[in-house]
Amino acid sequence: MSGKISRVVFCVLILLGTGGAGAVDRAETPRFERIGPFGGDVRSLLVDPGESSIAYLGTSNGKIFKSSDHGGTWKALYPGIGNSSYVIDTLIAHPTERGRVYAGAWDLHSDGGGLFMSRDHGQSWHAVGLPSGAAAVRGMDICRTRPEHMILATLDGVFVSRDGGMGWRRVGGNSLRKAESVAIDPYNPDLLYVGTWRLSYLSTDAGASWKRVEAGMPLDSDVFSIAISGHDPKIVYSSACSGVYRSDNRAASWTRLKVLPDRFTIRALVVYPDPVNPSRVYTGTTEGLYVSNNEGRTWRPLTDKGVTVNAIQVDPVRPERILIGTEYQGVLRSEDGGRNWAESNAGFIHKQISWILPDPSHEGRFAMGVHSGSGGWYAYEESGSRWSHSQIEPGMRILSFLILPRNRGTLVGTPQGIYHQAPGARGWVKLQGSIGKRTIYSLAADPASAILYAGTDQGIYRAPLDTLNFRMPPAYRFSPKAWSLVAPETQPGTVYAGTSLGLLRSEDRGTTWKVISMHGLPERVTIENLALSPEGGKHMFAGTAAGLFESSDGGFYWRRAGDGSLGMSISSVAFLDADGKQVLAADKTAGGVYYSRDAGENWERIFSPEFESPIYCLTPDPRHPGRVYLGTRWEGVYRLSLP
Repeated sequence: MSGKISRVVFCVLILLGTGGAGAVDRAETPRFERIGPFGGDVRSLLVDPGESSIAYLGTSNGKIFKSSDHGGTWKALYPGIGNSSYVIDTLIAHPTERGRVYAGAWDLHSDGGGLFMSRDHGQSWHAVGLPSGAAAVRGMDICRTRPEHMILATLDGVFVSRDGGMGWRRVGGNSLRKAESVAIDPYNPDLLYVGTWRLSYLSTDAGASWKRVEAGMPLDSDVFSIAISGHDPKIVYSSACSGVYRSDNRAASWTRLKVLPDRFTIRALVVYPDPVNPSRVYTGTTEGLYVSNNEGRTWRPLTDKGVTVNAIQVDPVRPERILIGTEYQGVLRSEDGGRNWAESNAGFIHKQISWILPDPSHEGRFAMGVHSGSGGWYAYEESGSRWSHSQIEPGMRILSFLILPRNRGTLVGTPQGIYHQAPGARGWVKLQGSIGKRTIYSLAADPASAILYAGTDQGIYRAPLDTLNFRMPPAYRFSPKAWSLVAPETQPGTVYAGTSLGLLRSEDRGTTWKVISMHGLPERVTIENLALSPEGGKHMFAGTAAGLFESSDGGFYWRRAGDGSLGMSISSVAFLDADGKQVLAADKTAGGVYYSRDAGENWERIFSPEFESPIYCLTPDPRHPGRVYLGTRWEGVYRLSLP
């Protein structure tokens, strides 16, 4: 098969909040739908001070989301700033010009980044030229009464502008490198404040000279934020890795505030004075959100300690409405001053999905592994688009999942072995033996016998279904990483394994194994995903970090699919029909999928410009031909409907 890529198909992108499960089996054109699970990591928040129904949200993959209903629902701004490796830690509105918003970003993979500006409420953005080029921007402030004065914190130093951002000059030299936060006095633009990875600095002459402020703050303090009181500019607050601080002398010295009753030290990521109540100040920490109603003298918690708060915004028109940006939980919103909180993430997704599996015992239900945040997995019900999250332990990654036949419960594979949940049980039991020390990449059940298989970081284990006693076969002589296991119904007793040694095959239910071949595969390539044609022949595909490979003789000889023009890294591949004609492969590098209607002879790339996250896994819907679920690196789960 020649494997040509004949055309590119653009898809329509649909955002789903609830419902949408009753669509027809076949779409007239390819269509992506974002279905969840909503939420994830929020790096920055902004409530527009001039129009408080509008809010913005920044992420760690270069996305900016916008809400027009006080943070109730969100929509990704496209094309945004256009760089998925950027972390957007800074969002700030111009104090007098409606619709003018700035976003500051830094690059995850380099020292670069940039400052971006929109004049149309975020619909379009352009880069702001800085003297140092693509600087990693960590913070920004604008003088409230004289907005032509601006200050910018970057890892390359501090920059100031006196003409509304048209021109910038560097101040402070190398002493202000690794700047993390900045503030500018709302009435006197010559008073500048900078927080660095080692203490804060003060300038009283527009940056001509600087003084490092050592009084009251430990020397190794990373200063994450600086904020000036809205009613008295002599009062300045700062948050740092060592705690929350207040100054009554324009940051000439600091006093550490006791946020917790038993200690001063707390990792405070942000401090935020209430824009309406001059006595109220909030701090977001790695141990929750706290509020003081007496300018920092005493504090009380507003959330559980398990919430990490990266950003805080209060509605200036209705100050009882508070939005906080968190890690893992997305946006939390309170309508009563922090007494009660609810997730407010409809439309916002920033979660990594590593695997998707249909539940054979419940029609329309899927299990989906989340690799980001607190780990665990989600159960998704197509009927009503309901999501529920489960964990074994907080933070534990679930690498593989198997619903056992004969109503024997469920197995999950983790970096610390296999756990079993019996039918009707609430808890999980770790399986004992050497399997408990293994990383479990894949799990499979033999369709014709009561045998289970586990692909690990040290080879392939097997176990009887009735005992779950996983053991390495006595004659086993390989110990590769086994990423993918396939036990085809059309070949009873045969099991294939995609491994770091290439393709392995067992013809005696995993008792003995043979390396089939590496002919045609790049040296040292790992087969991460394996798909065998359902029509029972010898046609198969292997997804690897070096691309998609195809074999027509049972895996002895391989060739690049699509003449090597498919995605650089193919994380998942699957046959969609019983005849083995329709094949879909997921692009782990640039996003989108490759679709063949003729068993790999020709391919089409299907993608949407707004659907740009790399795809980690794909699973066909067993009830709906032409419907496929895609797990992505950043954007949760999408449902693709094919014509």
